Amino acid sequence: MQGLRIFCDVADLRSFSRAAELHGITQSAVSQRIQHLEELFGTRLLDRSKRPFVLTPAGELVSREGRELVARYDALARSVSRLDPGRGGTVRVHAIYSAGIALLNQLRAEFQLQRPELEVQIEYEPPAAVAEAARTGRCDFGIVSYPEQWPGLQSRPLREERMCLACGVNHELAGAESVRAADLDGRELIHFTHELPAARHIRSYLTGNGANAVFAQRLDNIDTFKSMLQATNYAAILPLRTFLAEVRAGLLAAVPLEPVLERPVGIVYARGKLRSAAEDFASFLVENAGPMPVDEELGQRHGEAA
Repeated sequence: MQGLRIFCDVADLRSFSRAAELHGITQSAVSQRIQHLEELFGTRLLDRSKRPFVLTPAGELVSREGRELVARYDALARSVSRLDPGRGGTVRVHAIYSAGIALLNQLRAEFQLQRPELEVQIEYEPPAAVAEAARTGRCDFGIVSYPEQWPGLQSRPLREERMCLACGVNHELAGAESVRAADLDGRELIHFTHELPAARHIRSYLTGNGANAVFAQRLDNIDTFKSMLQATNYAAILPLRTFLAEVRAGLLAAVPLEPVLERPVGIVYARGKLRSAAEDFASFLVENAGPMPVDEELGQRHGEAA
């Protein structure tokens, strides 16, 4: 049903990018959903040879009838959920600040359109506080990086995030196609504070690849990282997703690392089964807040710079 919903939005908006933004997924993911739908129907729904694309006669039919099917499905889901008290009420989520505030807020709004009987509340805290909230039941589940490190909690993967070297656009490495970890030996970097899981993993990555970086500043807030990178000649290793908006705006540069370094992000919760409403939102996040094609994003950015 989600593939049909996405196709209807593409048809209504006449835009892959706007539909991708609406659903909080990538344009590539939108294209894949539509291709899968075309395979199911055995015919083309979009004529991609024209710019902009146009709906084929089959696409017009699927768009018209599909929108009604989606509406009927949503109404049915709401009716069924009202029969199960565990599926109603409030879903409480605690997340680390770098989990993607804009993305999570967008997905919360989209989920609540489908499930108006539910209210989703998201609070942002440091990693240890998120884990404690999940462990003690103050929230239904938490969203953290490196989820396997939190004892007493169950976890499920949400996505793997590509880590890149972040720096100001005038930094000497800003235009590089990539940077080897070993080449960061002796270079001044901004780093995470000791208690954050990312600090240990990045240090291990650097030392394991022959780099003894100089950590000139230690910070615990991504926004502070971004402000300092714009104002100084420091660099930092950050998840691309957390500063992609600044890259697109031309305020920061993202340089791929060799070898690749990724940060796992996952959902954690107290041992046992999530109640139905929380499970529904967690599953929705796994489906819609997954990985993005970072190589494509970086390739586009380097192409613009060239």
